[in-house]
Amino acid sequence: MDPDLDAFRNVVERHQAGLFALVRNLGLDGHAAEDVVQDAFLSVFRHRDAFDPGRGSFRAWLFGIARNGARNALRKKRPTPLATLPDSAAASRGEDAEAGARMDAAREGLSPEQRAAFVLAEIHGLTHEEVAAIEGVAVGTVKSRTSRARERLRHAQRGAAREAT
Repeated sequence: MDPDLDAFRNVVERHQAGLFALVRNLGLDGHAAEDVVQDAFLSVFRHRDAFDPGRGSFRAWLFGIARNGARNALRKKRPTPLATLPDSAAASRGEDAEAGARMDAAREGLSPEQRAAFVLAEIHGLTHEEVAAIEGVAVGTVKSRTSRARERLRHAQRGAAREAT
């Protein structure tokens, strides 16, 4: 068996769930998310010689490729017609579903830059330095973006708690 294919299979098995979660958290779902993840892995395989460990971790490089793919897909994404939106009563069953929907809406209300920094750092556990390398900004910028995102999400959560009482 080809050692490159074995190594690639290990990369896919190790990072597939994380990449899929990343692109979903950035605003893609279903087939669009699957396409972005698959394209990211194909890009990594085709350009594996381009990875430079001196510029950051492999994980940060891989997540950066997926993040770029998700951003490109989101630019092309068309708004969902109202006729295809789920019935709100059927879509939210119980308080947990409602709280989750509010948090999803709050996360979607973040700027793309805040959402990317928050998802990469807080959900996927990348360091501020890794996120800065992926985003091409200073570490302080990443810190302020994640801080602002956390504050907006906390504010949305507090508002939801007040509505429930």
